[in-house]
Amino acid sequence: MSDAYIGVPFINEVSPRFPKEDFVASDFGTITISGTAHTNSVELTLDVPGANTENLMVVLDNVIQEPDAAYTIHENASSQPRILKFSETPASGAIIYVTHRGIGGYNIAPPAGSVGVTELSNDLKSYTVDSFTGDGSDTTFTLSETPYSASALLVSIDGVVQKPGSGANYTVSGSTLTFTSAPATSQEIEARHLGVRGVKRRAPEWQLDSFTGDGSDTTFTLNTSGVTTNNAFVYYNGVALKPTSDYTINTSTGVLTVTFAPIASSEIVVRYQL
Repeated sequence: MSDAYIGVPFINEVSPRFPKEDFVASDFGTITISGTAHTNSVELTLDVPGANTENLMVVLDNVIQEPDAAYTIHENASSQPRILKFSETPASGAIIYVTHRGIGGYNIAPPAGSVGVTELSNDLKSYTVDSFTGDGSDTTFTLSETPYSASALLVSIDGVVQKPGSGANYTVSGSTLTFTSAPATSQEIEARHLGVRGVKRRAPEWQLDSFTGDGSDTTFTLNTSGVTTNNAFVYYNGVALKPTSDYTINTSTGVLTVTFAPIASSEIVVRYQL
């Protein structure tokens, strides 16, 4: 008969075992990495997170060794923290074992090409867009986030892209966007953040697709799918179009649809990042 309980049922499970590796004194020798000779060393089969000695318990002839003082961890030829180095040569016939405790900090660099759209958080998949309306007098507007710099914003007025910098069209101080002259009444102002959460954006190279209008077509197919409406810049004869109201992009098919038929010989340019 089992005892009564309230809430989630009790489950009797054995905790996972910490990986253990066994060695003898003769396993230790000199390992040379990039010209540096590590004496009294052996290469482990598992990484030691962060090369932190406290992530290992090292036992020599049943005596627990002191991290950093008795042993250190170094990277192997593949830059993996797997080399265990004793500060002194183990006595002949000594028996050594190590237990990987796997705790502590570990800075992981993902393999090149392993991070795609699905691995990114939502705030890295699309841009933050602030929208305002001019009144003919106000020159300052408060952004929803603090950009890295004025160049980390793409600002347009009625679809016309503005130039950042002192003496140009606008400047940025903190979260305040300041225009050189007040946008006219009813003009639509859009500030698209090219940075993420106040840090400089480091992202893949920009992709650029160009199309030519024929006076009738309203749909154009990008060279790739996975692009969202708010993650692309669309220009019509050099004038920035407004997402959703001027164009949409089908993320699954990569089809750009504009709300009008671009005139014959007009140029449509789409810039985006995957």
